[in-house]
Amino acid sequence: MATSNMRRALLSAALAASSVLTAAAAQAQDVSFETRSFGVGINPHAVAVGDFNGDGVQDLVVARDDFSPAISVLLGNGDGSFQAPRFAAGDGLWSVAVGDFNGDGAQDLVVTGSGDTVTVLLGNGDGTFQAPRTFAAGRATGAVAVGDFNGDGWLDLAVTNYVSHSVSVLLGNGDGSFQAPRSFPAGDESWSEPWSVAVGDFNGDGWLDLAVANATSAVAVLLGNGDGTFQARRDFAAGLGPRSVAVGDFNGDGRPDLVLASGVLGVNAVTVLLGNGDGTFQGPRAFAAGNRPNFVTVGDFNGDGVQDLAVTNSQPSAVSVLLGNGDGTFRGPWSFGAGSTPVSVAVGDFNGDGWMDLAVANYTTAGTVTVLLNSTRSVDVSFQQPSNFVAGDTPASVTVGDFNGDGRLDLAVANNIAPGSVTVLLANGDGSFQAPRIFAAGSFAFSVSVGDFNGDGRPDLAVANSGSADVSVLLGNGDGTFQAAWNFGAGDGPVSIAVGDFDGNGWLDLAVANINSADVSVLLGNGDGTFQAPRPFAAELAPSSVAVGDFNGDGWLDLAVGNSGSNNVSVLIGNGDGSFQVARNFGAGSTPVSIALGDFNGDGLPDLAVANQDSNDVSLLLGNGDGSFQAARNFAAGSFLWSVAVGDFNGDGRPDLVVANGGSNNVSVLLGNGDGTFHAPRNFQAGNSPLSVAVGDFNGDGRPDLAVANENSNNVSVLINITRL
Repeated sequence: MATSNMRRALLSAALAASSVLTAAAAQAQDVSFETRSFGVGINPHAVAVGDFNGDGVQDLVVARDDFSPAISVLLGNGDGSFQAPRFAAGDGLWSVAVGDFNGDGAQDLVVTGSGDTVTVLLGNGDGTFQAPRTFAAGRATGAVAVGDFNGDGWLDLAVTNYVSHSVSVLLGNGDGSFQAPRSFPAGDESWSEPWSVAVGDFNGDGWLDLAVANATSAVAVLLGNGDGTFQARRDFAAGLGPRSVAVGDFNGDGRPDLVLASGVLGVNAVTVLLGNGDGTFQGPRAFAAGNRPNFVTVGDFNGDGVQDLAVTNSQPSAVSVLLGNGDGTFRGPWSFGAGSTPVSVAVGDFNGDGWMDLAVANYTTAGTVTVLLNSTRSVDVSFQQPSNFVAGDTPASVTVGDFNGDGRLDLAVANNIAPGSVTVLLANGDGSFQAPRIFAAGSFAFSVSVGDFNGDGRPDLAVANSGSADVSVLLGNGDGTFQAAWNFGAGDGPVSIAVGDFDGNGWLDLAVANINSADVSVLLGNGDGTFQAPRPFAAELAPSSVAVGDFNGDGWLDLAVGNSGSNNVSVLIGNGDGSFQVARNFGAGSTPVSIALGDFNGDGLPDLAVANQDSNDVSLLLGNGDGSFQAARNFAAGSFLWSVAVGDFNGDGRPDLVVANGGSNNVSVLLGNGDGTFHAPRNFQAGNSPLSVAVGDFNGDGRPDLAVANENSNNVSVLINITRL
């Protein structure tokens, strides 16, 4: 079984520096987003969602407070990214809405500005639009909403007029044109400046009604008569200075409710008015919503079937998400970065994963739309898209340490080539890394671990070289550089290396799994960076991974070895003098290639997690505390597993697992329940053929991140943890 291909597939789980990283126990949050930004032109003021080219993928349209052309259309690629904006006519626009105004099946646009008109752009169905058509609306139009107000099947328009304190209704003719506006009072000089309008059936009569946010302290409700006219407004207190209104059913009673956001300095809440179902509303209830909330929209962002809120905050620039409890109350807010001065937010599924995402218009001269892709699942854990950093040729193993003493975690990567090498990537502290530094090792360096082997307080490296049957030790200089390698014989086909003090003399020793000789070599350290001749201890067939722990509680370190050829784990109990008892074997899955330690059921005893390459699962062996282990329980992971590591990725105080999947170019995260069971895997993209995964906090935010060595893309993917702890 001593093929180079087998050596290539069998990597180290002796990631001692990252075996168990846990954060302080905290309530895992239920919503998380990944952020991307797209340039759209000067001063974006409003954003809406539609499918403008008929490809089934959601697109964006942005109205900009700028000279013509002031409409930006961004066609979606279906993966959460968007094409470069296409521009259409318009001038100084404040609001945009989407609808099919001529009944041809293609989505059209309607926009308003600071003038007295609305502009309609009929869609061609290919992402382009016809020349704009302008229709009189009212005095100083503001926001626009769409609905069928006279029941003829054609979409109509409702437009706020903040100078004339009214709402104009333009009935649609069904051909993309509109009748002359009819104006309905929505405010007066004491309740002035209607800013926003929303549509709903507030009294359950089947006719659409209007809710208008007036920028002092009220919301005006105009009940529809079903013929395009509306009853006299009824005003309901809605907090100070509401500028945005949206409709939802927040308590699950089937009656539409209202939520309003204020842009007034010092008002840091949204106001919720629960509907009575007869066109009246209960008194306002306020919920904290970040600093300077100025726009609100509704969606189910955590998949629980209850409506939530997304609110733009102008100071600081962020979006606040308030999760609904289903009884009309909300929890949060949880803040997610947007661009500078966000003024509008829209909801859509931009990457087709079934989860509601957000698009935010940021009102600046270097205008952008920030897209927040929803990474929430039923149990929260989320990572950013990977950032890739050049490593060496054919990286096979990655581990973590602070190699230059700056308090930041760096990476060391073993490169599985002849001659072999180790790549060191020094951290910048923000999740990025400096250019690689490469240091010679032995032939086909396959596994790397960290320890202080000469007692100078500086981390050194130990590398298992499968092609030269030895171990390279590189003593660290403390500045991120390393001395020339010293090589020490190991065994036949060393593919995994772990570090521990096996004879209790205070000096670190090495344990090496030798895939071709069915044993583990133990090299006792002399304390000066050199090591004694290897002592072999029998394991089973094709040992591919070795890990260190005290499995029987006697204070001496023991070994656990994953045997890829015999589908089991050998446990060698340490005698405390550098020798080990005869192995006891425990069944695992098919082709176990990596092994990691943790206390997965909270009983204080070390357990084993084993990545099985051919059965595509992880075997969990719960420890009995006497050196024996219970029968394996298997949990599905990814495809063609290579490596497993442990960390608390969602901050609940329970150890979780992460697995590198060489067959699917991703990593799987299995969140632990704390009782020895795990949730179904969550997959996150890595590079090409990931062989090894290590855990560390690479940007200093207290959350464990991931580093993944990718064999075929010759790089390391770093995935920053953005789970809301």
